[in-house]
Amino acid sequence: MKYHRWSITTASLFLLFTVSCASDSRVDRIGFSALQHYNLGLDWLGANKLENAEVSFQKALQLDDKFGDAYIQLGLIYYVLYEREVSLNSDRDAISKYYNQSYNCLQKGLKYSPKNPSAYTGFARLQMIGRQIDGAVANLLKARELATPENISIDAIICYELGNCYLSQGKYQNAVKEYKNYLQLVPDGPERDNVSSLIKEIESQLEIAPEK
Repeated sequence: MKYHRWSITTASLFLLFTVSCASDSRVDRIGFSALQHYNLGLDWLGANKLENAEVSFQKALQLDDKFGDAYIQLGLIYYVLYEREVSLNSDRDAISKYYNQSYNCLQKGLKYSPKNPSAYTGFARLQMIGRQIDGAVANLLKARELATPENISIDAIICYELGNCYLSQGKYQNAVKEYKNYLQLVPDGPERDNVSSLIKEIESQLEIAPEK
């Protein structure tokens, strides 16, 4: 049984965490610290200027090469660029470059910021690309364990991607449960409508009684 897997928008991939400190207090020639470059990168992400954000996070890492959250944001940027190259049917070298950059940055992010749930959701997406679904589920569940109650955005990402993982594994009722949890966390819009349609398709074909 095959179902269409919907993708969430680029804006939903980034959780703009502002950190209170970085481990290195050095400044560059214009007087910016690693933290200031990081926060500038978050501002660029908020404006959907990925290339500018990439430069800012790279500058943060030049000043502090153990700044885990900067690695994580870079990893998420490279994941988005990877998906863009795939959608454009770019050559394999371009696709492979961004995949590897995302993998390497997220791996370092996990090393230096092991309590940032975005690192685990990002890494899970890469595992899903490689069909390492069991590993992706484990990382998404770890992200759920680390996520704080007020962070609805990451809860939505976790529910959505767990739904996709369970769908790939043929665990349809688990998938429906996660997709329904996702619907409780997101506003009305095309993405919500797409997931609602997918739930109805699964329930219709499997004759799953809708939950009350």
